[in-house]
Amino acid sequence: MISINDKANCTGCGACYSICPKKAITLKEDFSGFKYPTVNVDKCINCNLCEKVCPEINTVCTDNSYAEPIVKAAWNLDNDIRVKSTSGGVFSAIAEKFISNGGYIVAAEFVENFRIQHTIISDKKDINKLRQTKYAQSELSDLFVKIKKLLYEDNYVMFVGTPCQVAGLKNFLLKDYEKLLTIDLICRGVISQKIYIDYLKSVEKHTKSKITEIQFRNKDLGWNSSTTKISLEDGSFYRKERWLDEYMIGYLKHNLYLRPCCYECNFKKMPRVSDISLGDYWGFDKYYDVSDDNGVSVVLLNSSKGQSFFEKISDKLFSMDTPLEQIIKENPCLVTSVAKGKYSDAFYKKFGKTDFIDLIHKIDEKDYYKKLNFKEKVFYILREKIKLWR
Repeated sequence: MISINDKANCTGCGACYSICPKKAITLKEDFSGFKYPTVNVDKCINCNLCEKVCPEINTVCTDNSYAEPIVKAAWNLDNDIRVKSTSGGVFSAIAEKFISNGGYIVAAEFVENFRIQHTIISDKKDINKLRQTKYAQSELSDLFVKIKKLLYEDNYVMFVGTPCQVAGLKNFLLKDYEKLLTIDLICRGVISQKIYIDYLKSVEKHTKSKITEIQFRNKDLGWNSSTTKISLEDGSFYRKERWLDEYMIGYLKHNLYLRPCCYECNFKKMPRVSDISLGDYWGFDKYYDVSDDNGVSVVLLNSSKGQSFFEKISDKLFSMDTPLEQIIKENPCLVTSVAKGKYSDAFYKKFGKTDFIDLIHKIDEKDYYKKLNFKEKVFYILREKIKLWR
C-alpha cells in the first residue's frame, strides 16, 4: 500500500485515490493545505494498484515522445482572445478545434468562492471559464474516473494540467488512448488552496469589500507588465503589478509556499510527459521584432500526436520556429526546480495567525533590511523611528 513518509514524494495528483477498488484511500489536508493519501488498512486488500499508478514511484512511459520537442512561438490571430488569455491565446485555439471535432476538454476553472477545480466541458461557450492561469493547485476529485469512462466510450478527450497531473492521469489509465490529447502547463510549482483562500480573505479585509472577479495576469497594462486585478463588490479594483502583489511576492520572490515536491520536481525535463506543453515566451522581444505587448506563447510539440493536432490549427495562429535554448534561458522553470525559500518556515509559523498581506510585508521587509549595508541600515532605522514620532 502507498505510504507517504516524505511529503516531497507526493504530488497530490490523486491517482492512488482514484484507482483504489475498495475506496480505502482518502486525501487529507495538512496544515499548509496540501492533500496527501491516507489508507484505511481495514479496507485495503494489498492489491498495490495505488503504488503502481503513483507517478513518483513509477515513471510515466514517454516512448511516444520526442527526445527533444519541436518548439514554436505563437499567438492567436483573434486579438480579443489573445488579450483575454494569460499569454498568447494558443490554448483557446486548441480548445475550439477540439470541441469542433466533438471532443471533451478537462481543465481548471474558478467555482464557488473562487476555489479552483478541474471540470469537463464540451461547449465552446465554456472555454472562457478555462482561460487564465489560476496559481493554486486545482481539485481533481473523481475526474480521472470520468475521463477513463469517456475514453472507454470512444470519445476524444483533452486534459490540461500541471506536468504531475498529466503524469498521474496517464499512470491511472494504465494504457495509452489514441483519442487522449494531453497538455501540460510550464509550471514553477503549485500553491495550496488553503493559502490562496487566505490571501483572498486578506484582500477583502484590506479593501473592506467582497471579491467578484479574479485575474492573476490581467493585460490592461500589457503582457510584460501584467497585473493581479481583483474586481470588488463596491465597484473598485485591487490591482498590483505582478512583482508587487503580496501573493506573488511570496510565490515568485521568496518561494515561501510551494508544495514540497515542487522544490525537487521530477517532471522538469525532456522528454516531456505530455503531447504539448504551453507557457509564456518571456523575452520574445529580445530576439524578435514584435510591435505589440499582447502576449506570446511558447509551444512545445512533444509527440507526433501533439504535432499533428497543432498543424490543424495553423490557420488560427501566428507561429514560428524558435530555439529550445532561448526558452530554457528565459523560462528556466521548464527544466529547473526553484529552491525552498529561507523564510518559508517563518511564514508557516505565522500562517493562519497573522493577516496574510501583513505577514508577507513583514517577511519582505526583513529580507530587504538584511540586504542593506551598515550605513543603509542606520538610515533605515532612523526613518522608521521618524515614522513612529509622526
